[in-house]
Amino acid sequence: MYQFFICDDDSSFTSELESMLSEMLKEHGIAFHIRQFSDPAQVLDALKLGASCDLLFLDILFGREKGVSFAKLLRERNWDIELVFISSTSQYALDSYDVYPLHYLLKPVSPDQLCVVLERFLERHTPHLLSLTTPQGMMRIPVADVLFFEIYRHIIEIHLCSGDSQSWRGTLQELESTLPEGRFVRIHRSFLVNLEHIARIGHNQLRLSSGDLIPMSKTDYSNVQVNLIAFDRRRHLSG
Repeated sequence: MYQFFICDDDSSFTSELESMLSEMLKEHGIAFHIRQFSDPAQVLDALKLGASCDLLFLDILFGREKGVSFAKLLRERNWDIELVFISSTSQYALDSYDVYPLHYLLKPVSPDQLCVVLERFLERHTPHLLSLTTPQGMMRIPVADVLFFEIYRHIIEIHLCSGDSQSWRGTLQELESTLPEGRFVRIHRSFLVNLEHIARIGHNQLRLSSGDLIPMSKTDYSNVQVNLIAFDRRRHLSG
């Protein structure tokens, strides 16, 4: 169940936003709970008491206080909360970038604007699944559970973090077209590796988080580095 907080000193606005958000979440069939707050101090008290929050809609101004200051406090304390700033003006948007907000909403918030925010949030927080068709049937596997794919004599083998593996006939080119963009990289004509599990890059091999050593061609060395840096940057911005 997702936990959503709305913190704004305008109670009519928070009620309206909660109503819109509830309707969208129900349409998606998503379990959720929403809490309203009128001051960041109330949010802080709730978190200290053990409340969890996945997404916080935060007014960027509370009198003379800036919501960004509170957001920085959340980041300093390593609370893993997505932030969406709300404001009647865009003049504070630049101030918010240092705390990596998910979005910046201008009042009045329209359903279309809120839909963009919700889709972005769900894209980040819904586990990504691979759907693979094999002779044994359809497999649906979380992307994070995949270490790498290997091909030998037109037989593809998927290696999982659990140590299990499955194989089927195909080509890596066909497989690549079905994989999520920016998650896997070709390191050799015979291997596709999950960027999430690369622990170390050598000049002719990779070490994975599992301890596996995978051969890497010299021509792919630079490409692997570029893809890994881009992946780490996206992960940092989303965290």
